Amino acid sequence: MKLIPRSSDISPGIDGICPGPFPPNGFTVLTDAAYGNGDCFGLYWPIGQEHKLPIVCETYHDEWRIVPAFSSIKKFEEWLEVNDDDPHENGISIEDQDFAANLFRVARKCLSTGRLDDALPLLQRATEQLPEVSEYWLALAIQYRRCKKTEAAAQAALNAYLGNWAFGVPDNKVIHLLSQAADVPNFQDDPVIQCIKEQGLDLSFGGTKENNNYPLMQMCVDTYFAQRKPLQALTLLHNYAWIMSSETTAFQERYDFNIDEWRAKFRQLCLEYFGDSRTQFT
Repeated sequence: MKLIPRSSDISPGIDGICPGPFPPNGFTVLTDAAYGNGDCFGLYWPIGQEHKLPIVCETYHDEWRIVPAFSSIKKFEEWLEVNDDDPHENGISIEDQDFAANLFRVARKCLSTGRLDDALPLLQRATEQLPEVSEYWLALAIQYRRCKKTEAAAQAALNAYLGNWAFGVPDNKVIHLLSQAADVPNFQDDPVIQCIKEQGLDLSFGGTKENNNYPLMQMCVDTYFAQRKPLQALTLLHNYAWIMSSETTAFQERYDFNIDEWRAKFRQLCLEYFGDSRTQFT
């Protein structure tokens, strides 16, 4: 993974690279500005973007979630500096206008005030910059539907399902949108959409002894690999492990899930398809 410029005062160690699924694979802990309650900031490279510089995210460990915080390590350092290295006490924010998270906030304000046409390009930019956040894609899918762009709406909804669930599990509206996309010509061979239509794939997890969503997700992973779509396959494979890790030990054993085996497999697949195991810096 491409590391921050060497001029930075912050030097994350390789021991801080998380193997996943939470914090998500590749997340690298920064001890600077740590809360002391188990939450922290860290560098993050979206899957398949290991050749790019990372963004900075914040963990919410009680929710098993990370939140985009800054567009770059430079912005993170700027935030620390204006707060005299004590941002939790001083609470001074900085501008990061072109960051995906800010673009999405502005887009939501536009939507709330009826400026729908102003929101669309902001949502497009947010998803292009940070394609793993489901809620960005869902908002975009809804706007594409409003514009009667059926295929674009279907693709955005699919991307919402295939986002990294460590940024937040997709809303059930995504399943509804994808169930309507099953007959759109370019999506008739998509495994996720067809599993939703024909086999009832949904977002219900936990509280049962068996859950058919898991074998369906694995089938979709295998199909994406067969279709030579490794990004979709690996992101969904990460989501599989992320949600499976919330199940009981007995449930995991029932589905032959072993976290160490998954981590080794995920590293190898990332190396095979992207030339980067997401375990070291370049």
